[in-house]
Amino acid sequence: MANVPMHFSARIIDGLGTEATTVAYLLAPDTNTIAGVITALDSWAGYLDAVTDGAITALSVKMTPALPGGLKGATGATWQASRVEQTAVLNFGNNTTTRKFGEVIPAFSNSLISSGKVNLLAGAITNFIGYLQGTPVTGGSFTNTASQALAALIDAILSFRKRRKQLSRTSFEV
Repeated sequence: MANVPMHFSARIIDGLGTEATTVAYLLAPDTNTIAGVITALDSWAGYLDAVTDGAITALSVKMTPALPGGLKGATGATWQASRVEQTAVLNFGNNTTTRKFGEVIPAFSNSLISSGKVNLLAGAITNFIGYLQGTPVTGGSFTNTASQALAALIDAILSFRKRRKQLSRTSFEV
């Protein structure tokens, strides 16, 4: 059993419409259920509400679990040759609206590019798309920002998203 760092946050608005956020940090065993975490969040919000004159307008939970084994490490030729600016965008539809939702993949693998495009027939891509369209947890699904389940893949594009400020900070030499 490992402990998972979490933080609860609440957005509070005052009588003038000014918003502020407060955060409480928590370390809890990884055996907790989502329902248990939500119950703790609700209790925290109740205690917070009792000590603020402002109105709580939003709550959120962020968890930071340990990385699973078997992932690429922060060393090695493949990792060092990658660039987060090379980005694939997988556009999905949903069964409610006609709007597309793009799932972004930074540092897209060179081995999955064919003729300058995302190779949608590559096994790793078909597996990833299948997982996004599947049921990752019982009764759950991946969604767009409006909580509408992802349906069929509409298209995919290879793009380059600039990260110049961050790049200049990490590659500066004296």
